[in-house]
Amino acid sequence: MSIFDLLAEERIRGALARGELSGLPGEGRPLDLDEDPLIPAELRMSNRILRNAGCCPSAVLALKALVSSGAEADAAHLTPAQRTQENLRLLALVQNLEAQGLGRVAAALLARRASPPSAPDAPGV
Repeated sequence: MSIFDLLAEERIRGALARGELSGLPGEGRPLDLDEDPLIPAELRMSNRILRNAGCCPSAVLALKALVSSGAEADAAHLTPAQRTQENLRLLALVQNLEAQGLGRVAAALLARRASPPSAPDAPGV
């Protein structure tokens, strides 16, 4: 923790002890989590419109496609030409995700897909 975090925590604890954080407007009501303060204001409105229209962000669609393509490729026996096509499609999906700032997520999904599932440890071992 930084000195600023420690200072903030100390001040919050002091205010709680003095009762300064009791009786504030909205106390006891659930938080409105639809508004993400980390998303720029100009994107919040467009995200709300898309969400209300039932649309899914393209990054989520690309992640779903990456997961499903891995399952399909593992389940099917592909010819070398089909495997090349599948790899090119996966590359395009990963590049799309990297462009949207989700390169690490895509890399983690690909790594999970490439590694064999681990067997549970035997009891008593």
